Formats: sequence, C-alpha cells, structure tokens
Amino acid sequence: MAKKISRSGIKGEQGIAHIRKVVAAMEYLIYETGGVEAGIDGSIEIRDPETGEVANQIVQFQSKATGNRLPGDSEAGFHWPCDERDIDYWTFGTAPVVLIVVDLTKDRAYWKDVRTWFADPQNRASRKVQFDKTADLFTAEAARALREVAATARPGSYYSAPRRSEELTTNLLRVSAMATTLYWAPTDAKSVGEFWRRLKERDPYPPREAILRGGAVLSFRNLDAPPWREVCDTGAMEEFDVSEWALSDDPDRERDFVDLLNRAMKQMVSRDMLYDRDHYAMYFRPNPGKRDRKITYFAEKKNADRFVAKQYKGFWRHSAFKWQFIRIADDWFVQITPTYHFTRDGREKDGYGGEHLSKIKRMEWNPDVRGQFGMWRAYLCVDEQEDMFRQPYPYLTFAPADKLVADFGVPDDLWKPVRATPADTEGLLL
Repeated sequence: MAKKISRSGIKGEQGIAHIRKVVAAMEYLIYETGGVEAGIDGSIEIRDPETGEVANQIVQFQSKATGNRLPGDSEAGFHWPCDERDIDYWTFGTAPVVLIVVDLTKDRAYWKDVRTWFADPQNRASRKVQFDKTADLFTAEAARALREVAATARPGSYYSAPRRSEELTTNLLRVSAMATTLYWAPTDAKSVGEFWRRLKERDPYPPREAILRGGAVLSFRNLDAPPWREVCDTGAMEEFDVSEWALSDDPDRERDFVDLLNRAMKQMVSRDMLYDRDHYAMYFRPNPGKRDRKITYFAEKKNADRFVAKQYKGFWRHSAFKWQFIRIADDWFVQITPTYHFTRDGREKDGYGGEHLSKIKRMEWNPDVRGQFGMWRAYLCVDEQEDMFRQPYPYLTFAPADKLVADFGVPDDLWKPVRATPADTEGLLL
C-alpha cells in the first residue's frame, strides 16, 4: 500500500507557510517547533528593522488553518473554539502566546493574544476566541502590535497570588441623586415624531427628559410648564414619587425608567457633548471656532489635563464614552466605558473612524483606559460639576462608587508588563 500524507497535514503546512510569509514581511524571525509539540507551533523573535538588532523578545504562536467556513463567520468576525488543556498550556507559561487562524480560502490570517484574551473570566468560560476581521488581521501592519505583546513577557513562573488585601477600582459611578417626582399627562400627539415636532415649534431645543407611552407623556420635568403644557393635557396631569418606577419590579416600568435616565444623561452633558447615534456614545465637541478642546481635572492625587477634542491631519479625534444604567438591590449605578469618536470636521462622521479606533485600541494598555475612566469620573461626578460657570444638573447626579477590597492580590512589580515604547495617545494616529 502506498504511503499517504493526510489533507489536514497539507493544510497545516499551508497555514505555516502563510504565517512565514507575513513574519518575513514584518522583518522578524520565525522558528518552527517541528517534531513533537504540545500546543505551540513555533515562535517569532522581534527584530528592529532599522538596526537589525534582536534582544530575545519572543512571542510563541499556535497555528490553525482551515479551508472550511470559519466558525460563527460573519462580515465582522468569527470565533474559534479552544480545548481547555490548550488554554491552560498557553496561559500558564512565561512567554506570551498568540493564536493565528489562517483562512486558506481567502488567503488571510487573523491573530489574538490568548493570554490577555483568556484573562477575562467570561472569555475563559466560553473557551472561544472572538476575532474581529479588521482589528485582528495578521499582516505586516501588525508588527508593532506584535512587538507590544512580546514586551509583556516576564521571567519566572506563575504561582498562586500571595495573601494580601488589594483595592479594586470598578468602572461604575453611583447615582447619588435623581429627580424625586415623575409627571404624567395625556397628549393628543399621534406619534413620537409629531410630539417632538410640535415641541420644537415652541422651543427649538426642548429638554429631552420625556418619553411617550400609550398616548401620554412621562417626564422628570413638570409638564405644567412651557413648552410642555402646549402639547399635554395638564388638567389631567398626575404626579408620582419616582421610587414607584426606580424600585419597581415591573420590567416595563423599569425599562421606562432607564429610558428616562438615558435621556437625562444626554441632557446633563449636552452643553459640552454630542451624541453618536451609530455607537450610542457621547463625545466632546470642539471649542468654538473649531479649536482643540482640552480639560483639566483632578485624577487620583494630582491635577491632570487631556485633549478631549483634537484635530489631526484630515480628521478629529474626540474622547467619548458609552454607558449603561444598572440597578443593584435598591441602588442605581452607571457603567462607563471610555472610547473615542472620529469626525472629518469636528462634527460630521469620519468614514475611516473604525480604522482609527481599531488602531488606538490595539495600542492602549490598561493604565491608559483607567486614566480615561478617571477623567470621565471627574467630569461626571457632582463635585466637579458645581462651579462658578455651571450649576449641578437637577435630575441626575453621580458620585464615585466605593472601591472593592479583595483579600488577595499580586504585587504590581511581579506582573505589570513593560511597555516597549512610551504611551503617546496624543500622537498615535498622526
């Protein structure tokens, strides 16, 4: 009987060949494991293309090649299932490991730092790696990001965390005060569009804290006042204690209350910010005259400043945040997720915004995101709102959430990675 080589073996070699080609384009070095291996197909050594210097900075890789449809394939991305034993093997070692999936039908490859990905308990529980077809494309342009991953390697092995208390900062803010009364009144407006059109005929910029439900208006604002009284039957208006909605177990009432909170959030920051409808995010507008906007705030133990709307060649970058209101027992919190928004001229959406965002997210580290959250905490919390120029918003105020205390932790100098190059988020996209 003639000897045979399986099709899977050929596909595996095709996958390695694709990786070899990309690494060569990066001007890095690749070393294939060969022979018996337990979950690592090789390693990539970082090389400085300008000087040719190498410094034993290594990223290990596991290759997965397929000629079939990618699992969970969509226009935006796909996922790759992983064996629990492989996950343990990849995440326990001292060298970072990247998973590279090669789509042989499209001649494309995608990569992910699995040690960072599976550090998230939710990702670990799913045993899947989610790939973004734009942000995670494995091409020569990924060279710098791969070098950043290599810089996270630390000598020594991982052991159980020493018993020591540690304070943890969440991305939650506590709702420290809110409207005390909800106003309800019937309206003869036949639709949401008609209601707001009639309001704008009387006030071009009406407040936003109102919703229509079943032929009636529900609002934090007194409806027996202009411009509301012109579109509501104030003779039938009723007042309710806000706790009837805020603490209700009725899912419809809770949904309506969250809708009002979301509208109140938009109104609270509307003096300084605009709303990105596509991504459900608020972002800073430029200063008048389309000038860069910079704010100063108190962060942790010192004053800090940050450009929150900055012009670059061909586009603007705006600091932005997404949010979600969460009820825990009888208390309300808002979860703040820092992000960025990109425009062409300070207002109109930039068609390349997704590419800009992917790049900056790949280059930011945890301290960068934590610093952004510190800025949003300072901006949104009540102590920072009240000054000689601005009074606190009357229907919604925030305060920092209490820090969580864990009875275990790891000293920073044992785990904190060393950045290959200094962070410079102001100049990343030039």
